[in-house]
Amino acid sequence: MNPIADRGIAQVTAWLAGLGRRQGAIANNIANIDTPGYLRQDVTFETELQRAFGRQVRQLAATDPRHIAAPTTRRDQLGLDPQQLLTTSRLDANTVDVDQEMVLLAETQMRYQAAASVLSRKLNNIRTAITG
Repeated sequence: MNPIADRGIAQVTAWLAGLGRRQGAIANNIANIDTPGYLRQDVTFETELQRAFGRQVRQLAATDPRHIAAPTTRRDQLGLDPQQLLTTSRLDANTVDVDQEMVLLAETQMRYQAAASVLSRKLNNIRTAITG
């Protein structure tokens, strides 16, 4: 229950929860770097946020033939196509690439810090409104 009825707080909280799940998946991937046959886990931030609010993914509308079509092969938050992702040629069928995981971890940490900062500002605004 949100006693202040501020939808923004709920959105930022969902943002933090999704980023927390993503960080957990990255940590599992790094922890299993030497596990034969381990398949890397992935939590897409946008998917988690949309799931939290029950929203469907909307496609861009091309209303003119000169419009550039939206890319459909985007895989993740970095905007990399699957062909651009770091790949591994390991013989043990482990699909974790530590370099890719470290880049995703850094990105996740930056997003988490941004979300925490937004939440802190919102709560400070509420505190100021209450105390005057």
